[in-house]
Amino acid sequence: MALGASAFAGSVFIVFLIFGLGMLAPVTALFARMQGQENYPYGGVLLRHSIIVALAISAFIIGLLYALLPNLKVFGQTNEVLEMGAAFFEITIWSVLPSLLYQSYKQFTDGIGKTKVAMYVMIFGVVLNITGNWVLIHGLYGLPKLGLNGAAWATLIARCLMALIMVTYVHIHPHFKKYLVERWVHRFDHHLLKNIIRLGLPNGFTYLFEVGAFSAAAVMMGWFGATPLAAHQITISLASTSFLITLGIGIAASIRVGYELGRGDYSLARFAGFTAIKLGAAYMSLCALGFFFLREWFPTFYVTDQDVIAWAAKFFIVVAIFEIFDGIQAVAIGALRGMSDTQWPSIIAFFAYWVMGLPGGYLLAFHLGVGPVGIWIGLLLGLIFASILLTWRFHILSKRFLKN
Repeated sequence: MALGASAFAGSVFIVFLIFGLGMLAPVTALFARMQGQENYPYGGVLLRHSIIVALAISAFIIGLLYALLPNLKVFGQTNEVLEMGAAFFEITIWSVLPSLLYQSYKQFTDGIGKTKVAMYVMIFGVVLNITGNWVLIHGLYGLPKLGLNGAAWATLIARCLMALIMVTYVHIHPHFKKYLVERWVHRFDHHLLKNIIRLGLPNGFTYLFEVGAFSAAAVMMGWFGATPLAAHQITISLASTSFLITLGIGIAASIRVGYELGRGDYSLARFAGFTAIKLGAAYMSLCALGFFFLREWFPTFYVTDQDVIAWAAKFFIVVAIFEIFDGIQAVAIGALRGMSDTQWPSIIAFFAYWVMGLPGGYLLAFHLGVGPVGIWIGLLLGLIFASILLTWRFHILSKRFLKN
């Protein structure tokens, strides 16, 4: 029951948090462009304004989540799940603020090429969260036994400390002094704030469209019963794990493209973007081979039920193709973000997932007799569409920079 309650509360919460993270993601490229121009004091100005945006987004999301809190019953969960999930949900709400504050400083350190800083802080946060879960859930070392709520408190504490460490490190370490030369009480540039929001808002929706589509696909899979749904969860879990490396390549593409644009080397910016896209495709091709040839072995990490394993093996055949196009589109979005292009990727994501992918999957699964595999084929069609258009978009924009 506790696992179901935390899964329900977490799945609702993450949609809102993902939107906030998406709003801040394009700022990384702005930092990289500043670094390429060697306009270091502007980095501090940009950091200050991104923090203001992060605080505003946090207040907005926290307000929305508190408005949603008494209405969680609209999701159709049992009373037991709602009762346990609501308390977990309310504690977790407050982790939005430190999460987005940490993200603001992460965008800064990533954008100037100091990517290990956020990585080390994240590793610390994960270890602390796991340890905190164990201690607070079971009430060890004289602390109260909090049960499920202990997991929520552990997450909140870990995220607060991660934010505190990032803030302290950036403002104390000598390396960052050349960026933080202006007084932080200096007046704000409303034009810069609007620019961050203008770039961030469509990118936030891009994240929402993608995450929402995969959540909707899981709901549709549940209509076929518990066995296909369990197989779907196993498949998406492994596919998401492989995707994380590609996500990192996409962030690197955003940084490198933005940096070269800042230096005025448009040819190298184009080269960096396409190199990253090829790297993402190559890595995911290797993952695809693994998923295809080991499709009956991977599910055994999770279950022994032969029916679930058989369904997961069928899904992995589609995922083997799915992976390649997922890698291309993820890195292409990062490269476009490096060029401060976020509106068209948002439009492409909407059409790819909500006009092609989900309706196509529904049609195949429920009206053309393909069954549960049809949902995955629909997602694959959406990714093919997205990867082609996003790569083409980067080609057109980078050529335009060269001509100008």
